[in-house]
Amino acid sequence: MTGNSPERRGLFARIKASERLTVLAFAIGVVVFPFLLVDGLQIVGEAIDVSIGGYVGLPSLVLIYGIIVVGFNILLGFTGLLSFGHAAFFGTAAYTAGLTSWAIGDPIVMVIAGAIVATLIAWPIGFVSIRRTGVYFAVITLTFGQMLYFWALGPGAWLTNGDNGFSSLQTQPLLGTFELDAVVLEGVPFLESYTWEYVFIGLIAIGGIWIANRIINSPYGLIFEAIGENQQRVSFVGLDVSRYKLMAFILSAHFAGVGGALFVMHEAYLHPNTAYYWIQSGDFVIMTILGGAGSLIGPVFGAFIFEYVSNIISGVSLPVIGAIGSLWRIVLGAVFVIIVWKFPGGIYPPIRDGVARLGAWIADLGGEEE
Repeated sequence: MTGNSPERRGLFARIKASERLTVLAFAIGVVVFPFLLVDGLQIVGEAIDVSIGGYVGLPSLVLIYGIIVVGFNILLGFTGLLSFGHAAFFGTAAYTAGLTSWAIGDPIVMVIAGAIVATLIAWPIGFVSIRRTGVYFAVITLTFGQMLYFWALGPGAWLTNGDNGFSSLQTQPLLGTFELDAVVLEGVPFLESYTWEYVFIGLIAIGGIWIANRIINSPYGLIFEAIGENQQRVSFVGLDVSRYKLMAFILSAHFAGVGGALFVMHEAYLHPNTAYYWIQSGDFVIMTILGGAGSLIGPVFGAFIFEYVSNIISGVSLPVIGAIGSLWRIVLGAVFVIIVWKFPGGIYPPIRDGVARLGAWIADLGGEEE
C-alpha cells in the first residue's frame, strides 16, 4: 500500500469518516448532557425518592476535567508515560488566568494566557523528566508538582495568596455581552441548566476532542502509540524518541492548561490544595483509567464518574452507612476496583461495543423488514 494507491486512499477515507463521526457524537453528547445530568436524573430521582440529579454547574465541571484528561491520555494512554505532576500545569494555568483577569478579564484571553504559560513551563519540566521512564518518570513529575505546591504556599504567597486562597477574579462578560453564569434561555423549561459558561466550555471541549482526534490519527500520533508499545523498536528505525516523548508531554500539558484556566473561572476561587497538590494529579490518572486509557473520549466518561461520585453521590444517604459525606473517596475506590476488575480497559470500551451491537441489531431488523 504505497503512494496514491486505492487501498491507501480508502484507509484515509475511513480515518476521516471515523474522525467526523467521533467528533459529531461528542458534540451531540455535549448538547444533551446538561439536560440528562440535571433535569433527567432529577426526574428519575423524584420517582425513586432519592436525590441523584446534578446541579447547574456540574456539567461544566465534568467537561473541564474531560478536556484535561483527553490531553493527559495522549501521554498515558498512547505514549505510555505515567505522570503524577500534571497539577503543575493545571495550577499554573489557573493562577495565570486569575492574574490575567486583573488586567484583561475577557474569558478567551484568560484561557489563552493560561494555556500558553502551562505550555512554556512544560518544556523544561518535560525535557528533564523524559530522561527517565517508568516509576522514575512518575516520581520526577511528582517532584516538580510538589515544588510548585510548596512555592505557592510559601515564597510565592505574595502572588497566590498562599493558604488563604486566590479569589480576586475579575471576569468580564463573554464577548462583552454574555454573563458566564447567566442562563442561555431564561424561563424555558428543562433548559435552565444551560448557561453561557457551559456553552463556552462546551465549544472548547468539542475543539479539544477534534484536535486530539487529529493528533491521534495522524502519523505523529501513530509514533506516540508505537513508543507506548515499544520505544526501543522506534529508536531502531531512526526516530528521535526523546523528541516525540517531549512533544506528547507538552501537548498534554497544554490541555491541562486550558482546563486549569477554565476551572478558575468556574470556581472563582483557587487554593494550592486544589491547584498544585499531588492528589489533583492522581485524580487525573484515576479519571483516565476509569474511562479507558488509549481511547479518544473514554477519559471523559471517567471524568463524569469521578465528578458525579464526588459531587452527587457524596450527598446521598445509604441505609446502613448513612450520609456518605467525606467517605466519597471510599465509594470511588470501590467503583474503581469494580471497573478495573470487570473492565480492565475502562468503562468506555464496553459502552462502545454495546452501542455497536445495538446498531448492528437495528440494521439487521431493517434488513429483515425489507
